[in-house]
Amino acid sequence: MELLVRDLKEKLLNRRTKEYERMQQHNKDDINELTLISSGRIIELDFLLHSINEMITYYEHSKIIEQ
Repeated sequence: MELLVRDLKEKLLNRRTKEYERMQQHNKDDINELTLISSGRIIELDFLLHSINEMITYYEHSKIIEQ
């Protein structure tokens, strides 16, 4: 399970990077609507990554307490 969560985190990080690159391209092309959509996606991906980091931190602390 731990490996699946870490794999999901990596996939989300990759997706965030691609979305950021896409947003930069939309910004250069002066397509404001797509820039706003991409920025919203990035904000949501940041939230998901933060939540996953909290889960990982909680899990690691619980493993230490369990031992």
